[in-house]
Amino acid sequence: MTKQSKEYQNSTFPSIDYETWKQEAEKSLKGKPIEKLHKKTYEKITLKPIYTKEDVQQIPFLKDMPGEGSRVRGSIHTGYVKRPWHVSQEIDVKTPDAFNTAIKDALQNGQTMIHFTLQPQNSSGEGLALHNMEDIEKAFDGISLSNTPLLIDAGTELLPFLSLINSYEKTNSIQGTIGIDPLAILVQTGQLSMKPESAFDQLAESVKWVKEHQPSVRTILVKGDPYHNGGANAVQELAFTIGSGIEYLSELLERGLSVDDIAQHMTFSFSIGSNIFIEIAKLRAAKILWTTIIEAYGGNEDSAKMQIHARTSAFTKTVHDPYVNMLRSTIEAFSAIVGGIDSLHVSAFDEPIKDSDSFSRRIARNTQAILREESFLSKIIDPAGGSWYVETITNELAEKAWELLNEIESQGGMLESLKAGSIQESILSVLQERQKNVNHRKDKIVGTNMYANIQEKSISITKVKETEGSTEAAISIKRIAPVRISENFEQLRKASESYLQTSGERPKVGLLNLGPIPEHKPRADFITGFFEAGGFQIVKNEGYLTVKEAIDGANAMNLQTYIICGKDETYNEVAPELCSELKNSNADIRLYIAGKQENEAVYRNAGITDFIHIGTDCFAFLHQLQQEMGVR
Repeated sequence: MTKQSKEYQNSTFPSIDYETWKQEAEKSLKGKPIEKLHKKTYEKITLKPIYTKEDVQQIPFLKDMPGEGSRVRGSIHTGYVKRPWHVSQEIDVKTPDAFNTAIKDALQNGQTMIHFTLQPQNSSGEGLALHNMEDIEKAFDGISLSNTPLLIDAGTELLPFLSLINSYEKTNSIQGTIGIDPLAILVQTGQLSMKPESAFDQLAESVKWVKEHQPSVRTILVKGDPYHNGGANAVQELAFTIGSGIEYLSELLERGLSVDDIAQHMTFSFSIGSNIFIEIAKLRAAKILWTTIIEAYGGNEDSAKMQIHARTSAFTKTVHDPYVNMLRSTIEAFSAIVGGIDSLHVSAFDEPIKDSDSFSRRIARNTQAILREESFLSKIIDPAGGSWYVETITNELAEKAWELLNEIESQGGMLESLKAGSIQESILSVLQERQKNVNHRKDKIVGTNMYANIQEKSISITKVKETEGSTEAAISIKRIAPVRISENFEQLRKASESYLQTSGERPKVGLLNLGPIPEHKPRADFITGFFEAGGFQIVKNEGYLTVKEAIDGANAMNLQTYIICGKDETYNEVAPELCSELKNSNADIRLYIAGKQENEAVYRNAGITDFIHIGTDCFAFLHQLQQEMGVR
């Protein structure tokens, strides 16, 4: 190494303090305080534009190494380097023959874990129907279960299925998870066909059974998906999922099992949303929380290693412009991998529309392959470690989730909180906040409430929205229904499509653009996007320079709804006369102005119905207009 190289290696960048950064930032903000850039998340965490070393000084886990301490950096010293996460695409077919074909194709093309949900007995609903030895033999023909780990959500069929698959694979070499989460079933359906005590008994029996027959199989599957899909924020998903884990620990300890027996037979499943850094921090915080809990229960080091499966969010996926779902899933998969997981399901882009096919499953698998092989995420241990931003929000999420866990425990635990409805109410509150922001287009959904393409060729919808079960229940609670945050706008688009089919055209609105293009274009573009989010056809023009031209243009369009677009000064000069003339010709037409105006009363007196601006509730406005236009 040359002298110059040594000098370069030993040099450091000059340390710049927060005040210097702040002063420079506020210059760019033209004197506005930097606090204007602070943003509050749904978790009530304030995100700052600048983080420094001072932000992490009091964080207790900062110096923990991978595989040690809080496990925030993962449970394994080498991360993914020696053992990458499992590619665990769920196969959503119903028959054994179809499953065998699909899983063989998947395993030959990058999948490393067999993953499916078991269909309940005497049901024709979702899941794979494996009810007898013949079904098992068809499903796994030509597949070595001893060489490929499993992830099976067995529902209420856990013990019978364990016995069945053990009879098929007579060696005790099955690995992975064949599990049940009775609280998740209760949350998803609103009812449970067995008493909770019986469900806990079944969990205890399953652990005892696999200890003797299949010691490498986990049977307690703790799922955060039902809370996430109901609209929960990251703190809630953490607290309610880990709270379920605590409930199972407590119940199974009472049934004679040790903390190590229980914890080492648990797998946690989380859904990963679109807020990249919050989701990374959520998984890291989960490991801190679980390690803390296991240590409090006196568990050993192996028990503190949280087994985590992740799946990209169903909550964030859209029916319209569905290929954008590929991009959403890629971002979510990235967050999951960086956060530290053991296995991952990337949802097929057509998941909200129909069952996946070979193409959509292949794209989903290849998303993981690209992140592993081309993005080299398997070559770095804890890639988010050391980021002042990520370390800070990891700590904040862990602290907030711990507070919520204590609240749950003070109410008697998860089951009692669910029976009381407090969990459901808290999630509904967050969902309503999310929906309000989507409706106002503060939260943007590409291809749905923003940048909608009303000419897109849609994929035929074959999935039926999940409903509450109708089986006889031993216990019932208020269900947390799974939703997708885009559904409101999808209903608007569906109504527009129906109108097109019956009338031969979409609902139309006309733009009355005032002045040359540079003067009206910003607001005309805003209005176009606003109405296309509801499936409306926009009749455009290049601008009118006089009132007469605008009136002639409106007469040529021959519509019932118009939006005036231009500059505020032009509105003052032209809009009152234009409105009066148009209303004199047709008293029933609807006239709107693009942009918020101070002198609204003047315009309303002239015939303006309302004003459309960035603060308008887009969904409510378009829904009401559809009703008035007979679009249903």
